[in-house]
Order: sequence, then structure tokens, then C-alpha cells
Amino acid sequence: MNPPDLGGADPAAFRALYLWADDPEREFWPGPVQNQVRELIAPGPGRLDPDGLRHEITEWARAQTSRFRARTGLPAVRRIVLNCAPLALKAGAWLQWLVGAGDADRQLSMDVLALYAEDVGVGRPGEDRAARYRRLMEGAGLAGRIVPEDRLAADPQIADRSFRLAALLLAASRYPAAFAPELLGADLCLRWVGVPPPLHAVRDGLDRSAATARTWSALDLGASADRSLAAVRTYLRENPGDDRPWRAVRWTLDELRAWSDELYDLSGRALDPAFEMAELLRHRAREASAYHHDYRLEGRTLAEWFGAGADQMLGALGRSRLVRPGRPDASPLLRDLIGAGGPMFRVFSPEDLAVIGRWIASLGEAAAPEAAAPAPAALSVAPSAPERAVAREAAPEDASEAAPATVREAYRRLLQRDDSPAVRGYALDYARGWLERSRAGIERMKSPPRRWEPGTLRRWLRDQHDRHDEQFRAGESLAVPPRESVIDTFLQLAPLNLIDGGWLGGFTDHRHAVGDLGRVLFATYWDELGNGELPLNHPLIYRDLMREMGFDLPSTASREFAEWPGFRDESFELPVYWLALSRFPRTFLPETLGLNLAMELSGVGGTYRRDRAALRTHGFSSRYADVHNTIDNVATGHSAWAVDAIDCHLAALAERSGIEAAADAWLRIRTGFRSLRPPARGAPAPSR
Repeated sequence: MNPPDLGGADPAAFRALYLWADDPEREFWPGPVQNQVRELIAPGPGRLDPDGLRHEITEWARAQTSRFRARTGLPAVRRIVLNCAPLALKAGAWLQWLVGAGDADRQLSMDVLALYAEDVGVGRPGEDRAARYRRLMEGAGLAGRIVPEDRLAADPQIADRSFRLAALLLAASRYPAAFAPELLGADLCLRWVGVPPPLHAVRDGLDRSAATARTWSALDLGASADRSLAAVRTYLRENPGDDRPWRAVRWTLDELRAWSDELYDLSGRALDPAFEMAELLRHRAREASAYHHDYRLEGRTLAEWFGAGADQMLGALGRSRLVRPGRPDASPLLRDLIGAGGPMFRVFSPEDLAVIGRWIASLGEAAAPEAAAPAPAALSVAPSAPERAVAREAAPEDASEAAPATVREAYRRLLQRDDSPAVRGYALDYARGWLERSRAGIERMKSPPRRWEPGTLRRWLRDQHDRHDEQFRAGESLAVPPRESVIDTFLQLAPLNLIDGGWLGGFTDHRHAVGDLGRVLFATYWDELGNGELPLNHPLIYRDLMREMGFDLPSTASREFAEWPGFRDESFELPVYWLALSRFPRTFLPETLGLNLAMELSGVGGTYRRDRAALRTHGFSSRYADVHNTIDNVATGHSAWAVDAIDCHLAALAERSGIEAAADAWLRIRTGFRSLRPPARGAPAPSR
């Protein structure tokens, strides 16, 4: 799919942008899309006092909720639920790339990730906000409108305007260096609003089985408003004088106002059966005209009526013998043509049939109705195909930046979330080359097992832990390395350990973080970073260890860090592989699963215990080794999670695509496992 052109007049462009920006492996380098988003997210002047803004937002939300309470009819309620879906199904997704591996030890990063972790329901399957909204849609009889979820962007009952804010925030999230303050401000505004007022107003009209207190609690972003405000204030402390977050609050409120006003008008029209019926005719006109060249109505074929427009056709249909005004069950249209055995059986969904029935019932015994007024242009609900609103985009002229010349430069540039053709190409080639080396001679590798079967990995995991313990005990009598050697070892590991969890960074993407498999990997990543608590943040713990050893290292993402002379070049090779792999979480999913298992198992029961002894012998804190030996444990820790993730993936793959597909994926997982310690270039593969 090509990038959407937001500069044209096609209102469906925001539907296209919504789909385009939702793909985690899209090429998001600077270019026309970023520039157009910048023009649209352009907060203007206005009162920027935080307390005043919060009061204005809460008062607006309260007034809108009262206003929408008149929309109690089922058609209006369903229309409101549908038009809240584009934003509600991506709740928090605008935060997905704001934190990178190079700055994961900052307070702002913890504030943002804590917000995001709550949105995606980290560690609680099915508890993300999107899942809760899907349940709400199910209760409203709308589950089929989002399966698959990409179908949402083509739904004719969702107005183009309803995609605008969600699409712009999703697109901005792909350029975090350019839009961080705007995303923080937009997040704060949405959390001050809480539950979207139209949705809040119709709560009582929704199926009680779906509208549980727990569901509504999950839909209320307001519960995290104080944390969002803290994130904005942290940003402002780091960037004094920058008022972009407050201006973004104002811009977001303006967007919500325009959307709410249009939805109020649209939901009111939905209560008019003639509006719904005319809308149904418009949506079906193109496909239906091909089959209606013979049947005539008032001297014209139905195909001609479809071409004349739904509003004219509606009047003629209401006057025809196909309709018995006020009597849907007696009308030949429903009884004979659409019913079982009729020529149009199963052409219309149950929801469509309900629309037709309501329209006929509304006609009564009076004369033919006036044609329903068309929806105003601003409320267009009949989208053109999203693919039409696109323009081909080549790599931007200013993106001819050369690929990284050294592994140190690659480390620095891969720590940035913002993409470029050169960096993307480098990352893909680096990951492929590393994995190719890891695959060499893999058939001679004994561990993990050559074949995967359900239940085998858990037993293998316990065996590996036993082996680590035996190796540790066998080496207990060996002398601890000299102080200088210990310091050098830990120093050279700094580029790796200061981005702890970096191989999983791609799973912060919303589509992965709320998925059945991705949520486990995101939970692991979140755990590596301390679950929002800086004292438990692994990179920060390691940085403290470096200070104990006499090294006050530059910021991990800085040029100074990458060029620091105390590091050897080879100390960046494995971290660059981590970062390269994380750019492609979907492409390299099996390899990432294998690497994740290798990483989480690598030190448990053995290496971490040796590290602990060496650090304590020389007077250093052993906290980094201790915390990993516990949270990576093989019973309930990251090692066990890693095995469960692999088992879930392979079992689902075998059921969906067959055992051969699972066997192919297992080979790739084994390759990923070996990629933690691949054979040296040109060396024979070891037997393990």
C-alpha cells in the first residue's frame, strides 16, 4: 500500500492513512506524509493555561454527554459505537514508539511506558482497551464489522471524520523524534476527556452483558490522566519553554469538537428510517445495478434508478407494489424477493433486513414518502476505496544519507526509532547476514532439540537449568578473575546491557503488544525495564554498576557513547544485531522467539551466579546479576515465558498451516537461539 496523499480533496484519505500507519513494518522515513501530518497537527494560539485547559475539556465533555443523551434509539446507538471505534480500537497506540532502547532508563520513558502498558493490558490477556471495546461492539451486535480489523476502514457507516484524529495520531507516532511533544499533549487531552462523550451518553442503551463496570473502566482513559500529566511535566522540565504539548492539547480538543458535532448530526439522521434506507441503497448501487436491467419501475429499469441516485429511487420504491406501507411482513420486497427461496436470498445481512423493515414500517398507510435528504458532504459515510486516496512515494530526496559506515555508527542510528532507507537497508542486511552465519551447520547442533513436539520444551528447559547448575558447581573451586579483568568484561558488555530487552523493542508496536503472542514478548520487555519503577530498571541498574567501577558513561543514545574510546568495536556487534532484528518483529518473528529463549536462559543457574561471586569478591554490587537470576528463572520467569511463547506460536501454526509449517518455523527458532552465539566467520559449527 502506498502512502496516502493528505493534500487532496478526498476525505477518504484519512481511512487510507489509518491503514497505512497501522502496519508496524511500513517504511516510515521522512517525506510527504510526515510533512502533511505536520501541517495538519499545527496547534494555533489560544489559552494554554493547564488548569484552564483541563476545566474547559471536562466542561465540554460534560456538555456533550448531556447533548447525546437524546440519541437513545438503537440505530443511533450503533452508529455512535461504530464511529468511536477507529480511536477506541487504537487506544494508547499513539505512544507506541515514543520510547527507544537508548533512552529506556529515563523518567519520561518510564512515565510513557507505564501509560502504554496500562492501555495494552500488559500481563493480562484480553484486558487491553481495544479488546474491551471489541466486547462492547459484540454486545451492540457489531462484532462482524471488525473481522478482520482492517475491514473497519471500509465500513460505510463510519464517517470519514471519525478516522481523522486516530489516523493523524497513528501517523505521528511513527515519527517520534518529530512529534513527541504533540503526542504527549494529545494523550493528555484524551485522558482528560475520559470516555468519549457520545459513547458515555449511550451507555444505558447498550447490551447490559457488554456494558459491565469492568468494560467501562477499561474504556475510561481518564483513570490515567494524572500519569499523563506527569509525563508532560517531565517533558517540560527537560525542555523548558516548549509549549507544544499544551498547544497539542488545544488542537486535540478542536479535533474532538468537530468530530462530536458531526457525529451528533449523523446519529440524529440515523434515527430516520428513510436516511438509513437511502444509505443502504447508495452502498449497494454499484453491485446491484449489474443484476437489475430487466425489472422496471415507473418506466425505468432498476439499474437506471440505481444510476439516478438513491434518494430518487427511494421514493419510487416506496410507491411500488413491492412495498406495503407500514407492513414489512406483507411487503413482497421482504417476503418474496429477499426471503428464503427468493432471487435475492442472503444478499442482505440481518442488519440490512432490519433497516429495510424499519423503513417500510415508517411509511404507514400514507402516500409515498418524500425522498430522504442526502447526507451533507461533511458527513460523507460512503467511502471510496482507501487505496484510491494514495500517491506513490519514493524515498525522499533528503534521505540519501549513506548507510552506517561502522558498527558504532549503526548502533547509534539504530537506537533512533525514526527510519531512513539507508538505516532500514543496513538493518535488514545485518540481521540476514548474522542469521545466515547462525544457520551454518545447524543440523549438527543438538540443543535445542532437533524436533519440536508439544511439552518437550519445558522438559528441555529444566534439563538445561540442571546443566547450568552442574557447570557452576564444577567450577566453584576455580579462582575468581582478577579485578581488572572483571571490570573490563563488564565494561565491554555495557553497549549490550544498557539496552537490555532491546531485541524485543519491536513488540512495543500496538498491533503486536495486544496480540496473543506479542503481548508475552511486550510483557518481558516491560519487565526488563522495571515495570515503570526506575529502581528496578535494568539499564539503570547496570549504569549504576558502571559508576561503581569508575565509569560515568555518556547517554546511551548519544554520539559520545557510540564513539567512547573505552569500548572495543566488537562490543557493538551483538547489540547491533539485537537492534536490527527488532526493526522487523513480523519478518523475523521465529528468529526473535529463539533469540529471546537463548537470552533469558543464558545466565540462569550458572553465569549469573559466577558473575555474582566475581562482583562481590571485588567489592561491587551484584544486583544486576541477582535480579536476572531470579526474574529469568525456568519455573515462572522469563525463560518459562519464552518457552510458552514458542509453544503457543508453533501449536497455532501447526493447526492453521500444518505440521510442516511448524517444522520450518522451528528450524528458524533454533537459528534464532543459536544467533546469540553464532559460530565465528568461517568456523565449523560446534555441537551443543
